[in-house]
Amino acid sequence: MAVGLLAVLRDEAVNLPRFLGLLELLEQQSVLSGLFCSFYENDSSDATPTLLARWLQHRPGSLISEQLGEARFRGRQPARTQRLAEARNRALEPLLERSLQWLLVIDADLQIQLQQVLALLALLERYPEAAMVCASAMQNVPDVLGEGPWSYYDSWALRDRAGRGGITFAANPLWDPLERWRWMAGLPVPVASAFGGMALLPMAVVQRHGLRWQGDQGCEHWAFCAGARRAGVVLACPTVRPRVWHADPPRWTAAYAARVRSQVAA
Repeated sequence: MAVGLLAVLRDEAVNLPRFLGLLELLEQQSVLSGLFCSFYENDSSDATPTLLARWLQHRPGSLISEQLGEARFRGRQPARTQRLAEARNRALEPLLERSLQWLLVIDADLQIQLQQVLALLALLERYPEAAMVCASAMQNVPDVLGEGPWSYYDSWALRDRAGRGGITFAANPLWDPLERWRWMAGLPVPVASAFGGMALLPMAVVQRHGLRWQGDQGCEHWAFCAGARRAGVVLACPTVRPRVWHADPPRWTAAYAARVRSQVAA
């Protein structure tokens, strides 16, 4: 199987040795017949574009590097999600021109192990009803329900099938009791939307249904996952847990914790 890898980056020079090392391990896997990497980078003030270009010199791949003079957006600003959608779609374009079986979308700043990538490949084959499988990145922020030092990272992209957002700062980010049980049992959970720092889907699904990211209605992954659901279910996979390490972790308040505990209990 040939994999197209898509990553959007900015000022990631400190993380690139680890990230590119992961890609080199992926290149060596016999299960893959090829790896084509498509990177989009803009406005980096460090060596990110130079390092990516050097790494791609003798490899099949694409690098779009631009200096747009854009400020760095933070949080859930519409301008940020729209810009991320545009960047991801730009990085997708070279992949659509290739003969590829799978699309792997990945965030370069995560701490991802090779086995976690291979686990997504195995899950997509194990669940034929799945159109897309998503990792569940964990961050070094304590669980708001007191269940450990790590919590689910990508709660904004996560939407359950009832349309409810993920529980922010929770190790188990789901509301529905059955879905919470599946999560705790380590079973993939069908959702309306997810990303979790890494996602895998057949390229045929992308092409057949014209999947693109859109950032004008909230998180850019919502529209992409809505398109994927036309081909099957989107699965959030609680056993595939890359890590996000915050140098200065966000903190939740006691009032927020009390509210979440009350809502989960109800």
